[in-house]
Amino acid sequence: MGFVNTMDPVKTHQTVKDIQKWFEDNKNEPGFDLVTWGFKSGDVITMPEAGVCSIESVNESNSPTKRQDCANENGDWVAKVVQIEDSGTTTMAVGGFLGATEATHDVAEVEYIKSPLITALAIFIVAALIFGSPLVAAILTSTLLVTLFGQYGLGAYYTSIENWSGNLHFATLVSLSIAMGLGVDYGIYMISRLKEEMAATGGKWVESLQNTLETTGAAVFASIVVLLASFIPLLMTQLANTWALGVFISEALIIDVVLALTIIPLLVYIFKPKYVFGNKK
Repeated sequence: MGFVNTMDPVKTHQTVKDIQKWFEDNKNEPGFDLVTWGFKSGDVITMPEAGVCSIESVNESNSPTKRQDCANENGDWVAKVVQIEDSGTTTMAVGGFLGATEATHDVAEVEYIKSPLITALAIFIVAALIFGSPLVAAILTSTLLVTLFGQYGLGAYYTSIENWSGNLHFATLVSLSIAMGLGVDYGIYMISRLKEEMAATGGKWVESLQNTLETTGAAVFASIVVLLASFIPLLMTQLANTWALGVFISEALIIDVVLALTIIPLLVYIFKPKYVFGNKK
């Protein structure tokens, strides 16, 4: 046995595969099948292992049978039967902290793409309903994807320098959706104010943009500064997951404010959505 740096997803994954390969290579050894080494996909587990539950065993304080391992069916205590989800594999499951870490890596790897895309789809639908303009919703969503890929790039950078606290793992997944939610707020503020200014100035774009940047734009910038300051304590902590959350959201906030003050007005001017320009082209 040896120590495994479970912060390193590459070494963790390789260690799990090596353990599983060892069991597979030695499964036909004499006496190997006399020992239950672990559970496989689709296995049925009886809890407790003895398979016996009674009111006496449940109520006895010193009994190894725990109440949560038994089910009460019409007054009779019976052992619970649990089936492990069938994933279609025959490899041995690895338990302990190593197995739990590998499992979180597997889940996070799937969620890296799925979770942010679901968030982006939800934002697009809600924005389209609020503004009554799929074009405005598309402008907002496109800028959120820029922020998302910026976070992917940050995770890739930390992976390249083997800083495993800052790579894309399960603890940083939440920052992806939070950053998208914060980013769409600033975009909504800017587009809404541009609409008001266009109506007030009679459709003069330059004047409307200048007024928007001097008012709502300044407020957006100030709010970003305050938010960034609030994340400073997270960046000073020794807790890896908390530090990573602070780094990822701070980076996203900086990208969000740049997009809101520059790219969003540019896209609005190029595509001229009716929500802002009306019927004016």
